[in-house]
Amino acid sequence: MGLFKNSAAELAEMAVEAHTGGRTRFVVRLIALSSGKDEAIDPWAERIEAIEAAGWAVEHFSVTANGRGGVEAYVLFARI
Repeated sequence: MGLFKNSAAELAEMAVEAHTGGRTRFVVRLIALSSGKDEAIDPWAERIEAIEAAGWAVEHFSVTANGRGGVEAYVLFARI
């Protein structure tokens, strides 16, 4: 599984557990490697869709550069 639970399936499983457990908020960190050109970060979309399918909606999205040449997104989901 690696250091971060960051696949769509792993995040969806965590989202289902949080939803079933009665949580009202769910937060994830999504990581992208640096790229030489502007493009969509499709893996982020896939992960967000998997979490939303588990009964969550994006409430807040924040992106920052990390010290490894990539970017990280912190996504706050609200229970729906």
